[in-house]
Amino acid sequence: MSTIEKALQKQRELAEKQRALEEQALAEAGREARNVGSSPQISAAMESVVAAPPQPTPAQPSVAQRPPQRTVETAPEQETSNGELIAIDVAQLEANGFITPNESFSKIKEEYRYIKRPLLNNAFGASAATLKNPNLIMVSSSFSGEGKTFTAINLAISMALEEDRNVLLVDADVVRPHVCQRLGITERPGLMDFLRGNTPITSIIHDTNIPKLKLVTAGTRHHHSSEMLASDKMKRLMQELSTRYSDRVVIFDTSPLLGASETNVLSQHAGQAVVVVEEGRTTHHQLEQALRLLDPDIATNLILNKSNAGRSEYYGYYYASS
Repeated sequence: MSTIEKALQKQRELAEKQRALEEQALAEAGREARNVGSSPQISAAMESVVAAPPQPTPAQPSVAQRPPQRTVETAPEQETSNGELIAIDVAQLEANGFITPNESFSKIKEEYRYIKRPLLNNAFGASAATLKNPNLIMVSSSFSGEGKTFTAINLAISMALEEDRNVLLVDADVVRPHVCQRLGITERPGLMDFLRGNTPITSIIHDTNIPKLKLVTAGTRHHHSSEMLASDKMKRLMQELSTRYSDRVVIFDTSPLLGASETNVLSQHAGQAVVVVEEGRTTHHQLEQALRLLDPDIATNLILNKSNAGRSEYYGYYYASS
C-alpha cells in the first residue's frame, strides 16, 4: 500500500470513528429525552442536534478532497503515453525466437515463466520491503553480444502476459541501442530526448500492440549520453517510474557492465539486476569483475545464455542470489 493510500485509509478510519461517536451521542441524547419526558426544551435541543450535527462533522470534506491525489496513483496507464501505437510484427518476433502473446506453447515461453517468477516475487512479494525500487529491473551483461537485449525483451513480454501487471520496457543502452532493431520498429524520440530537455516524459512513452506493454526507446544519440544517464534528472525519472504506478514493472536494457560506467550508476537506483552470462565466453573472473560494479544492495540474478548448441539464443538454467 502506497503512502498516499495509507494516508487516505487513516482519514477514512478517523471519519468512521467520528461518525460512530456522533451516532452514539445522538442515541444517548434520545435516551435522555425519553427518560425526562416530552419537555419542549428537550425537544428543541434534540431538533438542534439532528439539524446541526456536532462541529467535527465538517472534517468529512477533507476525505473527499483527497481522492485527486489517489487518482494520480491509480490513473489508467494510457494517460501516461503519447497516444501513438507502435505496431510490432508479432509473427516476425516469433520467427526470431522471441516470446509472443499468442496462445501457442513454446519452450522459451515456459522457461521465462520460471525466470520471471522470483523477479516478480521480489518486486511485489514479501521481499519488496527490503529492496529500493524493487519493480525497477535492469538487464545487463559483462560484455556486449551476450544476449541482454534478447533477455530484456522476453522478460518484458512475459511479464506483460501476467493478469495484473503492466510493463514498461526502456532502452537505456544509449551508446549502442538495439531494442528497436530487435523489435523491427523505427527509432523515435526517447530517453535521451527527455534527459536533454527536448521533450516531456509523456511524449516518449509509447503504447504497443502487445497488451500491457509500453516502450521507451533510446532516442537521439548524444556525445554526453553517459553523463546524462548519471544525472539527477535520470535518478528522479527512475524514482517516478517506480512509484507512480504500483502494478508496473520497469525493465531497463542497459549497457554492458565492463566498460560502461553509467550502468553502475543506474544500479544504484534499481532494485534488481539481471546479468546475462554467455556460456563458454565469459570467464568466472570477468563475471566477478562485472558483479562487483553493481550496487551492493541490489538483488542480483544470473541467467546462463546460449547453453545449448544448435540454438542461437537459449536459456539452459537460471538462478538468483541477493
